[in-house]
Amino acid sequence: MSDAGSTIVEMLNLRLQVVQQISAVQSRNLHNRQLGGGAEFELHRIEQEIAATGNAQAVAGALEDARERLQKANAEMAACDALCAELEGRLEELDRCIAASR
Repeated sequence: MSDAGSTIVEMLNLRLQVVQQISAVQSRNLHNRQLGGGAEFELHRIEQEIAATGNAQAVAGALEDARERLQKANAEMAACDALCAELEGRLEELDRCIAASR
């Protein structure tokens, strides 16, 4: 195999690795969205309970916990989005290199 051929193979292998990394980050992001949705649902339930009973003291701990989980999920989604954008940039760069090598 020529040097150019092995270089293309190496770039294709790198491309596959980046695609796999993107897939893993997107899976993590989906999980974070599910966690965030659960926390958001719980927040709404607690707020309804407070509205119905007028007693915020009884559910204050659960409310704070749900808020913290929602904030954490949102922060992790933002981190995943940033990483995914970085990986997609690498993928575009690899695609340009592969196209130029042909």
